[in-house]
Amino acid sequence: MIPDSPLFLYAFLPAALVLFYVAPLRLRCGVLLAESLAYFFLADAPGLPALVGATCGNYVLGRFIGGAQGAARRRWLALGVAANIALLAFYKYAATTAPLGVSFFTFAAIAYLVDVSRGQIAPDANGLRFATAMVFFPKITAGPIARFGPLLPELAAPRPRLEDFREGGWRLAVGLAKKTLVAGALAPVADDAFGRAAGLDMATAWLGLVCYAGQLYYDFSGYTDMAVGIGRMFGARLPENFDHPYISRSVREFWRRWHISLSTWFRDYLYIPLGGGRVAPWRVQANLLIVFALCGVWHGASLNFLVWGLWHGVFLSLERTRLGVLLDRAPAAVRHGYLLAAVLLGWVLFRASDFAVSAAYFKALFSFQTAGFDYAWMTVATRQRLAALAAAVVFAMPLGGLWAGFCRRFGRAEAAVSCWGRLAALAGLLAASAMAVAAGGYAPFIYARF
Repeated sequence: MIPDSPLFLYAFLPAALVLFYVAPLRLRCGVLLAESLAYFFLADAPGLPALVGATCGNYVLGRFIGGAQGAARRRWLALGVAANIALLAFYKYAATTAPLGVSFFTFAAIAYLVDVSRGQIAPDANGLRFATAMVFFPKITAGPIARFGPLLPELAAPRPRLEDFREGGWRLAVGLAKKTLVAGALAPVADDAFGRAAGLDMATAWLGLVCYAGQLYYDFSGYTDMAVGIGRMFGARLPENFDHPYISRSVREFWRRWHISLSTWFRDYLYIPLGGGRVAPWRVQANLLIVFALCGVWHGASLNFLVWGLWHGVFLSLERTRLGVLLDRAPAAVRHGYLLAAVLLGWVLFRASDFAVSAAYFKALFSFQTAGFDYAWMTVATRQRLAALAAAVVFAMPLGGLWAGFCRRFGRAEAAVSCWGRLAALAGLLAASAMAVAAGGYAPFIYARF
């Protein structure tokens, strides 16, 4: 069961909401825990023991860390971090299958233990509340990596307001539309291109790469929108994970806008402890390479992921040199072009199954071969997919200001225009997404496998 499947949308989620809202306030945390465990069982029953074990183990470790001092606290923390990394490494790189969302719940657990050791949050004595925060089903599949500090108080006795339900429903509809109407339409173009990388013509290769960039962004940000929306409907505010990353003008800015919960995790729990930007320039560059090498490895055991992480680490290191100074002085169009080139070429490594496919695809991108594009244009580039690509480009830009400006033109009617406009858009998005889901044109979220 995935969050955009008919079983989830038409059965599990409505039932979970009804049970949550009819439950007394003091029981809602327990209801959420039961619903989250039921969701995980339906989505990945074999992985449930690993999730339960990680939850119980980190709860106990958090109590031990909070109750210890000095060297004893550091030893308990080292044990907790090592145990979580060992769990992640085993399932990611040694086992044949991995529990759903193992990368996300282990990183969240490590953040909790470190925050407790630093005294930033108190170890949670309420095992029920801790378990609910650990397995909260809107975020368990693919994040975002929610810090326990803000989440634990909200889950103690969640009491969402009408505004939370309304805004949550809107985010859910937007996320579902991103996944089904945009990412789902772009996926066949990307799959076709990467599936026949050898001998691919240049235009088709670039079309496939641009479509993959859109697919990945709208697939993952769509899931985040759904998770944030569902969480808010249950009274919990999950962190934002994307902020229009493709409008960035440097790789530094891109990582402040892309997968924000992961990049801030690496910043707070690895980059800064390594010295961050407060050490010698060569150490800063080395730290960046280490961080992004591990970021690549976090995504999977493939050598392609490691090289993809180092690819971004190299650009971030170079932006700390004279190149970064020159880049900051360049026109905005040049900086934006540089960012798009760096990120798009990096996606080849991220998407390709191995180095042979990567090499063939890079060759096609710069082959200047045109034979074959007419066939792809007639068979793969349908009107629906080209329309989805156009929508992907438009909505990759921040358009919220345009909508606010439109509403302001109506003066006192602004609230009504916004309300009715959203209702109409919500109905349209849900109807179109429902048709796409009913047609069976959906696929698992890309980041669910990480």
